[in-house]
Amino acid sequence: MVTEEQLAALDLTLWLGSTERAAEVDFSNQSTISRRHHKVLRQFGIELNRTKRQLEVSGDLQLLDLERQVHQLARLKRRLGLRLQVPFWLQNKPGVVPPEGWSMNPQRADLSCTDPVTLLREHVLDACLATPTQIPETHDDLFILELHNRPIHLTLLNRNDQSESDLEDRFQRSLERGNLQLRLMPFLPASCRERSQEWFEELLTINQPERHKTMALRPSPHSGQSFQMAYLTPEMRAAQPLPWQVDQNFEPYTYTEHLVVMAQHANEPAVLALLESLQQQLGQ
Repeated sequence: MVTEEQLAALDLTLWLGSTERAAEVDFSNQSTISRRHHKVLRQFGIELNRTKRQLEVSGDLQLLDLERQVHQLARLKRRLGLRLQVPFWLQNKPGVVPPEGWSMNPQRADLSCTDPVTLLREHVLDACLATPTQIPETHDDLFILELHNRPIHLTLLNRNDQSESDLEDRFQRSLERGNLQLRLMPFLPASCRERSQEWFEELLTINQPERHKTMALRPSPHSGQSFQMAYLTPEMRAAQPLPWQVDQNFEPYTYTEHLVVMAQHANEPAVLALLESLQQQLGQ
């Protein structure tokens, strides 16, 4: 019903969040992307809307879904134009290198994919690397492979090149005074930000139980200059270098990187090639 280029214009826009980014991946320009995806919207009688987190299509999507499945099967059989969502921190040099036929999202610190699994189920994506917070509870339709485990450390921002002991002392004082600030890196998906916020509030509650009683979990604006901390894996720390110092006094959380594809496509040669490549690069 629509051409490969027209549907790709819409789906790249949905995936990457703008016609500008879609044009970058498509080696095209914004006006071409916009013209093509509007043809798809008119053909299927649907609308493209922006929510707080992402772009979405609305209307009767049954015919669009069938069309996407046809185009996706063509990509898989030809092993060409396949789409892989990779988080920013795994694109840092040397970074993940997809096998032939696969392309990734641009490496941009301000770009994160809120819900890659939904895009996978909608046949917009062909595979994705998903965080634990992005894996749905019900996933019988998915093939999920654990690639590697990484520690998520409580890290302290050491702007003044302090010694480890001095930095730790300052952190403890800031924790006691309530002037800690959780730094949420721009490349973290929304679900990871929410999980970090939960850990941060738990940290405040454990160390300052009286704050929990009053529900005043936020640092006081009158408690002096805030002290910044974050919850990051080694790859996340390296992706956007800042003078982070791991606090060894806190037990790290465990982070698992997952490759997710539709179960019905798990044995496609293109998917098997991707699986083997990622296991060699990340499976450790």
